[in-house]
Amino acid sequence: MTAAGTRPRTGFLFPGQSSEYVGMGVELHREHPLFRAAIDRHADQFRRLTGVGPLDVFADPAAQTRAELLQPAVFLVQVALAEFWTSCGVRPDAVVGHSLGEYAAACVAGVFGVEEGLELVSARGRAFAAVPGAGRMVAVGGSDPVELERLVAAHGGAASVAAYNAPERIVVSGTDTAMGELAAAFERRGWLTIPLETTHAFHSTLVAPAVPALVAAAGRIRHRTPAVPVALNLTGGWAVGGELGAEYWGRQLTSPVRFTAGVRALMDGGCTVFLEVGPGRTLTTAGRAQSDGGELWLAGLSPRTPDSVTVLEHLTRLEEAGIPVDWVRYHAPFRATGRTVGDRPGADRPAPAPSTELPFRIERVVIHESASAAGSGVAVVRHRVGETAREVVDVSVVDDAGRPVVEVFGLELGAGTGAEAGGPDQISPEEAERLLASLDALTEDQLHALLPLWAGPDPSTPVGSTEE
Repeated sequence: MTAAGTRPRTGFLFPGQSSEYVGMGVELHREHPLFRAAIDRHADQFRRLTGVGPLDVFADPAAQTRAELLQPAVFLVQVALAEFWTSCGVRPDAVVGHSLGEYAAACVAGVFGVEEGLELVSARGRAFAAVPGAGRMVAVGGSDPVELERLVAAHGGAASVAAYNAPERIVVSGTDTAMGELAAAFERRGWLTIPLETTHAFHSTLVAPAVPALVAAAGRIRHRTPAVPVALNLTGGWAVGGELGAEYWGRQLTSPVRFTAGVRALMDGGCTVFLEVGPGRTLTTAGRAQSDGGELWLAGLSPRTPDSVTVLEHLTRLEEAGIPVDWVRYHAPFRATGRTVGDRPGADRPAPAPSTELPFRIERVVIHESASAAGSGVAVVRHRVGETAREVVDVSVVDDAGRPVVEVFGLELGAGTGAEAGGPDQISPEEAERLLASLDALTEDQLHALLPLWAGPDPSTPVGSTEE
Protein backbone atom coordinates (compact mmCIF):
# COMPACT_ATOMS: atom_id res chain seq x y z
CA MET A 1 0.00 0.00 0.00
CA THR A 2 2.89 2.38 0.78
CA ALA A 3 6.60 2.50 0.23
CA ALA A 4 8.78 0.96 2.93
CA GLY A 5 9.17 3.31 5.90
CA THR A 6 6.37 5.61 4.75
CA ARG A 7 3.33 6.08 6.95
CA PRO A 8 0.18 5.78 4.86
CA ARG A 9 -2.14 8.75 4.69
CA THR A 10 -5.32 8.19 6.68
CA GLY A 11 -8.81 9.54 6.08
CA PHE A 12 -11.45 9.75 8.81
CA LEU A 13 -15.06 9.24 7.65
CA PHE A 14 -17.85 10.58 9.88
CA PRO A 15 -21.33 9.09 9.27
CA GLY A 16 -24.61 10.94 9.57
CA GLN A 17 -27.94 10.30 11.22
CA SER A 18 -29.35 6.77 10.80
CA SER A 19 -25.93 5.29 11.60
CA GLU A 20 -26.86 5.14 15.28
CA TYR A 21 -27.99 2.04 17.15
CA VAL A 22 -29.14 1.35 20.68
CA GLY A 23 -26.06 0.88 22.85
CA MET A 24 -23.62 2.70 20.56
CA GLY A 25 -20.40 3.42 22.41
CA VAL A 26 -21.75 2.18 25.76
CA GLU A 27 -19.36 -0.76 26.05
CA LEU A 28 -16.33 1.24 24.96
CA HIS A 29 -17.24 3.92 27.51
CA ARG A 30 -17.42 1.27 30.21
CA GLU A 31 -14.29 -0.59 29.14
CA HIS A 32 -11.67 1.92 27.98
CA PRO A 33 -10.61 4.95 30.04
CA LEU A 34 -9.41 6.93 27.01
CA PHE A 35 -12.85 6.89 25.38
CA ARG A 36 -14.63 7.30 28.70
CA ALA A 37 -12.60 10.42 29.50
CA ALA A 38 -13.42 11.93 26.10
CA ILE A 39 -17.17 11.42 26.68
CA ASP A 40 -17.22 12.39 30.35
CA ARG A 41 -15.32 15.61 29.70
CA HIS A 42 -18.40 16.96 27.91
CA ALA A 43 -21.16 15.15 29.82
CA ASP A 44 -22.12 18.18 31.92
CA GLN A 45 -22.48 20.39 28.87
CA PHE A 46 -24.44 17.67 27.07
CA ARG A 47 -26.79 17.44 30.06
CA ARG A 48 -27.17 21.24 30.16
CA LEU A 49 -28.06 21.35 26.46
CA THR A 50 -30.37 18.33 26.34
CA GLY A 51 -31.58 17.68 29.89
CA VAL A 52 -30.17 14.12 29.92
CA GLY A 53 -26.76 12.48 30.07
CA PRO A 54 -25.07 11.22 26.91
CA LEU A 55 -25.24 7.55 27.92
CA ASP A 56 -28.99 7.95 28.47
CA VAL A 57 -29.24 8.65 24.73
CA PHE A 58 -26.66 6.09 23.63
CA ALA A 59 -28.67 3.30 25.32
CA ASP A 60 -32.30 4.43 24.97
CA PRO A 61 -34.27 3.65 21.79
CA ALA A 62 -36.94 6.22 22.69
CA ALA A 63 -34.37 8.99 23.10
CA GLN A 64 -32.90 8.14 19.71
CA THR A 65 -36.20 9.05 18.02
CA ARG A 66 -35.82 12.66 19.18
CA ALA A 67 -33.61 14.78 16.93
CA GLU A 68 -32.74 17.22 19.72
CA LEU A 69 -31.19 14.33 21.70
CA LEU A 70 -29.92 12.05 18.94
CA GLN A 71 -27.98 14.57 16.86
CA PRO A 72 -25.71 15.85 19.67
CA ALA A 73 -25.28 12.23 20.86
CA VAL A 74 -24.03 11.08 17.44
CA PHE A 75 -21.72 14.11 17.28
CA LEU A 76 -20.27 13.38 20.74
CA VAL A 77 -19.68 9.69 19.97
CA GLN A 78 -17.81 10.66 16.81
CA VAL A 79 -15.53 13.33 18.28
CA ALA A 80 -14.80 11.10 21.30
CA LEU A 81 -13.88 8.22 18.98
CA ALA A 82 -11.64 10.55 16.98
CA GLU A 83 -9.89 11.53 20.21
CA PHE A 84 -9.56 7.85 21.15
CA TRP A 85 -7.99 6.90 17.81
CA THR A 86 -5.67 9.90 17.92
CA SER A 87 -4.58 8.97 21.45
CA CYS A 88 -3.61 5.56 20.06
CA GLY A 89 -1.43 7.19 17.41
CA VAL A 90 -3.95 7.08 14.53
CA ARG A 91 -4.24 10.64 13.23
CA PRO A 92 -6.23 11.87 10.24
CA ASP A 93 -4.49 13.38 7.24
CA ALA A 94 -7.87 14.40 5.82
CA VAL A 95 -11.52 14.14 6.87
CA VAL A 96 -14.95 13.98 5.29
CA GLY A 97 -18.35 13.74 6.94
CA HIS A 98 -21.78 12.79 5.68
CA SER A 99 -24.55 15.27 6.50
CA LEU A 100 -24.64 15.43 10.33
CA GLY A 101 -21.20 13.81 10.32
CA GLU A 102 -19.74 16.86 8.61
CA TYR A 103 -20.04 18.74 11.91
CA ALA A 104 -17.78 16.16 13.59
CA ALA A 105 -15.40 16.30 10.62
CA ALA A 106 -15.19 20.09 10.92
CA CYS A 107 -14.61 19.83 14.67
CA VAL A 108 -11.82 17.27 14.31
CA ALA A 109 -10.26 19.46 11.61
CA GLY A 110 -10.14 22.35 14.10
CA VAL A 111 -12.87 24.54 12.58
CA PHE A 112 -14.47 24.81 16.04
CA GLY A 113 -14.05 23.11 19.40
CA VAL A 114 -16.08 20.25 20.83
CA GLU A 115 -18.07 22.53 23.15
CA GLU A 116 -18.87 24.89 20.29
CA GLY A 117 -19.79 21.92 18.11
CA LEU A 118 -22.14 20.55 20.77
CA GLU A 119 -23.86 23.93 20.98
CA LEU A 120 -24.26 24.04 17.21
CA VAL A 121 -25.42 20.46 16.72
CA SER A 122 -27.85 20.75 19.64
CA ALA A 123 -29.34 23.81 17.96
CA ARG A 124 -29.59 21.82 14.72
CA GLY A 125 -31.41 19.03 16.53
CA ARG A 126 -33.85 21.47 18.14
CA ALA A 127 -34.46 23.12 14.78
CA PHE A 128 -35.38 19.73 13.28
CA ALA A 129 -37.56 18.88 16.27
CA ALA A 130 -39.55 22.06 15.60
CA VAL A 131 -40.21 21.01 11.98
CA PRO A 132 -42.99 18.42 11.67
CA GLY A 133 -41.71 15.20 10.18
CA ALA A 134 -42.88 14.99 6.58
CA GLY A 135 -41.93 13.13 3.43
CA ARG A 136 -39.50 10.27 3.14
CA MET A 137 -36.27 9.13 1.55
CA VAL A 138 -35.42 6.32 -0.86
CA ALA A 139 -32.01 4.85 -1.74
CA VAL A 140 -31.64 3.99 -5.43
CA GLY A 141 -29.19 1.75 -7.26
CA GLY A 142 -29.52 3.76 -10.44
CA SER A 143 -27.17 2.98 -13.29
CA ASP A 144 -27.94 6.26 -15.10
CA PRO A 145 -27.56 9.26 -12.75
CA VAL A 146 -28.46 11.76 -15.50
CA GLU A 147 -31.78 10.00 -16.10
CA LEU A 148 -32.39 9.80 -12.36
CA GLU A 149 -31.77 13.53 -11.96
CA ARG A 150 -34.17 14.21 -14.84
CA LEU A 151 -36.91 12.16 -13.19
CA VAL A 152 -36.39 13.93 -9.86
CA ALA A 153 -36.35 17.40 -11.45
CA ALA A 154 -39.70 16.68 -13.12
CA HIS A 155 -41.31 16.79 -9.65
CA GLY A 156 -40.09 20.33 -9.00
CA GLY A 157 -39.64 21.22 -5.33
CA ALA A 158 -41.51 18.10 -4.21
CA ALA A 159 -38.38 15.93 -4.70
CA SER A 160 -34.62 16.36 -4.49
CA VAL A 161 -31.47 14.35 -4.86
CA ALA A 162 -30.37 14.12 -1.22
CA ALA A 163 -27.04 12.32 -1.49
CA TYR A 164 -24.55 10.92 -3.97
CA ASN A 165 -23.08 8.19 -1.78
CA ALA A 166 -21.19 6.08 -4.33
CA PRO A 167 -21.31 5.28 -8.04
CA GLU A 168 -24.86 4.08 -8.77
CA ARG A 169 -25.85 4.67 -5.12
CA ILE A 170 -28.02 7.76 -4.80
CA VAL A 171 -30.59 8.85 -2.24
CA VAL A 172 -33.66 10.90 -3.15
CA SER A 173 -35.85 12.83 -0.76
CA GLY A 174 -39.25 14.50 -0.92
CA THR A 175 -42.97 14.31 -0.28
CA ASP A 176 -44.72 10.99 0.18
CA THR A 177 -46.50 11.40 -3.17
CA ALA A 178 -43.36 12.28 -5.11
CA MET A 179 -41.41 9.46 -3.51
CA GLY A 180 -44.11 6.94 -4.39
CA GLU A 181 -44.15 8.01 -8.01
CA LEU A 182 -40.37 8.10 -8.28
CA ALA A 183 -39.96 4.67 -6.66
CA ALA A 184 -42.35 3.24 -9.26
CA ALA A 185 -40.42 4.94 -12.09
CA PHE A 186 -37.11 3.62 -10.76
CA GLU A 187 -38.45 0.08 -10.46
CA ARG A 188 -39.76 0.15 -14.04
CA ARG A 189 -36.19 0.79 -15.12
CA GLY A 190 -34.96 -2.15 -13.08
CA TRP A 191 -33.24 -0.01 -10.46
CA LEU A 192 -33.12 -1.33 -6.93
CA THR A 193 -34.97 0.94 -4.48
CA ILE A 194 -34.80 0.79 -0.68
CA PRO A 195 -37.06 2.94 1.53
CA LEU A 196 -35.07 4.55 4.36
CA GLU A 197 -36.14 4.87 7.98
CA THR A 198 -35.85 8.60 8.65
CA THR A 199 -37.67 11.22 10.71
CA HIS A 200 -37.56 13.86 7.96
CA ALA A 201 -36.96 14.20 4.23
CA PHE A 202 -33.40 15.42 4.78
CA HIS A 203 -31.56 17.51 2.20
CA SER A 204 -34.75 18.66 0.52
CA THR A 205 -36.86 21.81 0.64
CA LEU A 206 -39.12 20.11 3.19
CA VAL A 207 -36.55 20.82 5.92
CA ALA A 208 -35.97 24.43 4.84
CA PRO A 209 -37.97 25.76 7.85
CA ALA A 210 -35.09 24.58 10.07
CA VAL A 211 -32.53 26.72 8.24
CA PRO A 212 -33.01 30.14 9.92
CA ALA A 213 -32.55 28.79 13.46
CA LEU A 214 -29.51 26.78 12.39
CA VAL A 215 -27.86 29.72 10.63
CA ALA A 216 -28.50 31.95 13.66
CA ALA A 217 -26.87 29.38 15.97
CA ALA A 218 -23.93 28.91 13.61
CA GLY A 219 -23.47 32.68 13.48
CA ARG A 220 -22.67 32.63 17.18
CA ILE A 221 -19.85 30.14 16.65
CA ARG A 222 -16.41 31.26 15.60
CA HIS A 223 -15.30 29.26 12.54
CA ARG A 224 -11.56 28.84 12.02
CA THR A 225 -9.53 27.77 9.00
CA PRO A 226 -9.27 23.96 8.98
CA ALA A 227 -5.98 22.62 10.34
CA VAL A 228 -6.70 19.27 8.64
CA PRO A 229 -7.99 19.15 5.04
CA VAL A 230 -11.80 18.78 4.87
CA ALA A 231 -13.69 17.57 1.80
CA LEU A 232 -17.03 19.36 1.73
CA ASN A 233 -20.52 17.94 1.26
CA LEU A 234 -21.63 20.87 -0.86
CA THR A 235 -18.88 20.70 -3.46
CA GLY A 236 -17.08 17.41 -2.95
CA GLY A 237 -13.86 19.45 -3.01
CA TRP A 238 -11.56 20.80 -0.33
CA ALA A 239 -12.62 23.57 2.02
CA VAL A 240 -10.73 26.78 1.26
CA GLY A 241 -10.55 30.09 3.08
CA GLY A 242 -13.64 31.02 5.03
CA GLU A 243 -15.93 28.62 3.15
CA LEU A 244 -17.08 26.89 6.33
CA GLY A 245 -19.33 29.32 8.16
CA ALA A 246 -22.91 30.00 9.22
CA GLU A 247 -24.29 30.27 5.69
CA TYR A 248 -22.58 27.05 4.67
CA TRP A 249 -24.50 25.04 7.28
CA GLY A 250 -27.76 26.56 6.08
CA ARG A 251 -27.11 25.55 2.49
CA GLN A 252 -25.79 22.15 3.50
CA LEU A 253 -29.11 21.35 5.16
CA THR A 254 -31.12 21.47 1.92
CA SER A 255 -28.48 20.52 -0.68
CA PRO A 256 -27.22 17.14 -1.88
CA VAL A 257 -24.42 15.45 0.03
CA ARG A 258 -21.65 14.85 -2.51
CA PHE A 259 -19.96 12.09 -0.56
CA THR A 260 -18.77 10.22 -3.67
CA ALA A 261 -16.72 13.22 -4.74
CA GLY A 262 -15.53 13.83 -1.17
CA VAL A 263 -14.10 10.33 -0.85
CA ARG A 264 -12.54 10.66 -4.27
CA ALA A 265 -10.84 13.87 -3.11
CA LEU A 266 -9.31 11.99 -0.17
CA MET A 267 -8.18 9.15 -2.43
CA ASP A 268 -6.71 11.57 -4.97
CA GLY A 269 -5.00 13.31 -2.06
CA GLY A 270 -3.12 10.12 -1.27
CA CYS A 271 -5.25 8.55 1.47
CA THR A 272 -5.05 4.77 1.38
CA VAL A 273 -6.42 4.00 4.86
CA PHE A 274 -10.01 4.92 5.72
CA LEU A 275 -11.51 4.68 9.19
CA GLU A 276 -15.23 5.16 9.82
CA VAL A 277 -15.34 7.20 13.03
CA GLY A 278 -18.73 6.54 14.53
CA PRO A 279 -21.34 3.81 14.56
CA GLY A 280 -22.06 1.65 11.51
CA ARG A 281 -20.41 0.73 8.22
CA THR A 282 -22.39 2.81 5.72
CA LEU A 283 -19.51 5.04 4.68
CA THR A 284 -16.87 2.33 4.36
CA THR A 285 -19.30 0.32 2.23
CA ALA A 286 -19.91 3.36 0.03
CA GLY A 287 -16.22 4.20 -0.19
CA ARG A 288 -15.22 0.66 -1.05
CA ALA A 289 -17.63 0.79 -4.02
CA GLN A 290 -15.29 3.24 -5.76
CA SER A 291 -12.06 1.69 -4.52
CA ASP A 292 -9.63 -0.21 -6.72
CA GLY A 293 -8.91 -2.62 -3.89
CA GLY A 294 -5.65 -0.98 -2.86
CA GLU A 295 -7.11 0.79 0.17
CA LEU A 296 -7.86 -0.37 3.69
CA TRP A 297 -11.45 0.30 4.85
CA LEU A 298 -12.30 -0.08 8.54
CA ALA A 299 -15.94 0.21 9.60
CA GLY A 300 -17.28 1.88 12.72
CA LEU A 301 -18.67 0.41 15.94
CA SER A 302 -21.23 -2.33 15.45
CA PRO A 303 -23.91 -3.89 17.65
CA ARG A 304 -22.79 -7.30 16.36
CA THR A 305 -19.22 -7.08 17.69
CA PRO A 306 -17.98 -6.06 21.15
CA ASP A 307 -16.41 -2.60 20.99
CA SER A 308 -13.20 -3.85 22.62
CA VAL A 309 -12.80 -6.46 19.87
CA THR A 310 -13.50 -3.89 17.14
CA VAL A 311 -10.90 -1.40 18.32
CA LEU A 312 -8.21 -4.03 18.89
CA GLU A 313 -8.79 -5.59 15.47
CA HIS A 314 -8.64 -2.15 13.87
CA LEU A 315 -5.46 -1.17 15.70
CA THR A 316 -3.88 -4.44 14.60
CA ARG A 317 -4.80 -3.87 10.97
CA LEU A 318 -3.71 -0.24 11.10
CA GLU A 319 -0.30 -1.27 12.41
CA GLU A 320 -0.04 -3.93 9.71
CA ALA A 321 -0.80 -1.19 7.17
CA GLY A 322 2.19 0.82 8.38
CA ILE A 323 0.65 3.20 10.92
CA PRO A 324 2.72 3.33 14.14
CA VAL A 325 0.15 2.44 16.81
CA ASP A 326 0.84 3.73 20.32
CA TRP A 327 0.23 0.52 22.27
CA VAL A 328 1.80 2.02 25.37
CA ARG A 329 -0.81 4.79 25.40
CA TYR A 330 -3.58 2.28 24.70
CA HIS A 331 -2.61 0.11 27.69
CA ALA A 332 -1.42 2.93 29.99
CA PRO A 333 -4.76 3.58 31.74
CA PHE A 334 -5.03 -0.12 32.64
CA ARG A 335 -1.48 -0.25 33.98
CA ALA A 336 -2.10 2.87 36.04
CA THR A 337 -5.12 1.43 37.85
CA GLY A 338 -4.56 -2.31 37.67
CA ARG A 339 -7.92 -2.55 35.93
CA THR A 340 -8.81 -3.75 32.49
CA VAL A 341 -11.77 -4.18 30.23
CA GLY A 342 -14.64 -5.63 32.26
CA ASP A 343 -13.71 -4.22 35.68
CA ARG A 344 -16.24 -2.24 37.66
CA PRO A 345 -15.50 1.47 38.19
CA GLY A 346 -13.80 1.72 41.55
CA ALA A 347 -12.52 -1.86 41.42
CA ASP A 348 -8.88 -0.79 41.32
CA ARG A 349 -6.32 -3.31 42.43
CA PRO A 350 -2.57 -3.78 42.04
CA ALA A 351 -1.66 -4.97 38.57
CA PRO A 352 -0.22 -8.51 38.35
CA ALA A 353 3.55 -8.56 38.21
CA PRO A 354 4.76 -9.71 34.79
CA SER A 355 6.38 -13.12 34.67
CA THR A 356 9.90 -13.40 33.32
CA GLU A 357 10.07 -17.17 33.71
CA LEU A 358 7.83 -18.16 30.83
CA PRO A 359 7.68 -17.23 27.17
CA PHE A 360 4.27 -15.71 27.91
CA ARG A 361 3.83 -12.53 29.89
CA ILE A 362 0.36 -11.57 31.02
CA GLU A 363 -0.58 -8.00 31.82
CA ARG A 364 -4.08 -8.42 33.25
CA VAL A 365 -6.84 -10.97 33.57
CA VAL A 366 -10.47 -10.48 34.50
CA ILE A 367 -12.70 -13.47 35.24
CA HIS A 368 -16.41 -12.78 35.62
CA GLU A 369 -18.71 -14.92 37.72
CA SER A 370 -21.07 -14.96 34.74
CA ALA A 371 -18.52 -17.03 32.84
CA SER A 372 -20.71 -20.11 33.10
CA ALA A 373 -22.84 -18.96 30.17
CA ALA A 374 -23.30 -21.68 27.58
CA GLY A 375 -22.15 -21.31 24.02
CA SER A 376 -19.28 -18.94 24.72
CA GLY A 377 -16.89 -18.11 21.93
CA VAL A 378 -13.29 -16.94 22.02
CA ALA A 379 -12.38 -13.76 20.15
CA VAL A 380 -8.64 -13.44 19.55
CA VAL A 381 -6.80 -10.34 18.39
CA ARG A 382 -3.09 -10.58 17.61
CA HIS A 383 -0.59 -7.85 16.84
CA ARG A 384 3.13 -7.75 16.27
CA VAL A 385 5.38 -5.61 18.46
CA GLY A 386 7.60 -3.44 16.33
CA GLU A 387 9.95 -5.36 14.10
CA THR A 388 10.58 -8.10 16.69
CA ALA A 389 9.29 -11.65 16.70
CA ARG A 390 7.09 -10.98 19.73
CA GLU A 391 3.37 -11.38 19.29
CA VAL A 392 0.82 -9.89 21.67
CA VAL A 393 -2.55 -11.57 21.96
CA ASP A 394 -5.70 -10.06 23.44
CA VAL A 395 -8.31 -12.72 24.23
CA SER A 396 -11.97 -12.16 25.03
CA VAL A 397 -14.50 -14.89 25.78
CA VAL A 398 -18.03 -13.65 25.16
CA ASP A 399 -21.38 -15.19 26.02
CA ASP A 400 -24.29 -15.60 23.60
CA ALA A 401 -25.34 -11.97 24.15
CA GLY A 402 -21.88 -10.72 23.20
CA ARG A 403 -20.93 -9.79 26.79
CA PRO A 404 -17.30 -10.45 27.72
CA VAL A 405 -16.98 -13.00 30.51
CA VAL A 406 -13.24 -13.72 30.44
CA GLU A 407 -10.65 -11.33 29.10
CA VAL A 408 -6.88 -11.57 28.86
CA PHE A 409 -4.86 -8.54 27.79
CA GLY A 410 -1.21 -8.31 26.91
CA LEU A 411 -0.38 -11.99 26.55
CA GLU A 412 3.06 -11.82 24.96
CA LEU A 413 5.00 -14.56 23.23
CA GLY A 414 8.75 -14.21 23.64
CA ALA A 415 8.44 -11.37 26.15
CA GLY A 416 10.48 -12.94 28.96
CA THR A 417 13.80 -14.63 29.42
CA GLY A 418 12.24 -18.09 29.24
CA ALA A 419 11.69 -17.79 25.51
CA GLU A 420 15.39 -17.36 24.98
CA ALA A 421 16.75 -19.55 27.75
CA GLY A 422 14.52 -22.56 27.10
CA GLY A 423 15.11 -24.03 30.58
CA PRO A 424 13.84 -27.52 31.38
CA ASP A 425 10.94 -26.27 33.52
CA GLN A 426 9.79 -23.74 30.95
CA ILE A 427 7.50 -23.98 27.95
CA SER A 428 9.47 -24.33 24.77
CA PRO A 429 8.93 -21.77 22.01
CA GLU A 430 7.39 -24.56 19.92
CA GLU A 431 4.90 -25.40 22.66
CA ALA A 432 4.18 -21.71 23.10
CA GLU A 433 3.43 -21.39 19.39
CA ARG A 434 1.15 -24.45 19.58
CA LEU A 435 -0.79 -22.99 22.49
CA LEU A 436 -1.02 -19.64 20.73
CA ALA A 437 -2.32 -21.26 17.56
CA SER A 438 -4.96 -23.14 19.56
CA LEU A 439 -6.51 -20.01 21.02
CA ASP A 440 -9.15 -19.76 18.33
CA ALA A 441 -10.43 -23.23 19.22
CA LEU A 442 -10.15 -23.09 23.00
CA THR A 443 -13.25 -23.71 25.07
CA GLU A 444 -13.98 -21.44 27.99
CA ASP A 445 -13.00 -24.16 30.49
CA GLN A 446 -9.69 -24.70 28.72
CA LEU A 447 -8.97 -21.00 28.78
CA HIS A 448 -9.66 -20.90 32.51
CA ALA A 449 -7.31 -23.84 33.05
CA LEU A 450 -4.50 -22.12 31.17
CA LEU A 451 -4.78 -18.76 32.93
CA PRO A 452 -2.66 -19.73 35.97
CA LEU A 453 0.03 -21.05 33.63
CA TRP A 454 0.09 -17.84 31.64
CA ALA A 455 0.11 -15.74 34.81
CA GLY A 456 3.40 -17.29 35.93
CA PRO A 457 4.64 -19.79 38.49
CA ASP A 458 4.30 -17.51 41.52
CA PRO A 459 1.09 -18.66 43.30
CA SER A 460 0.82 -15.33 45.05
CA THR A 461 0.40 -13.52 41.77
CA PRO A 462 -3.26 -12.52 41.36
CA VAL A 463 -4.71 -13.83 38.12
CA GLY A 464 -8.13 -12.25 38.14
CA SER A 465 -11.04 -10.82 40.04
CA THR A 466 -14.53 -12.14 40.62
CA GLU A 467 -17.28 -9.78 39.54
CA GLU A 468 -20.57 -9.55 41.36
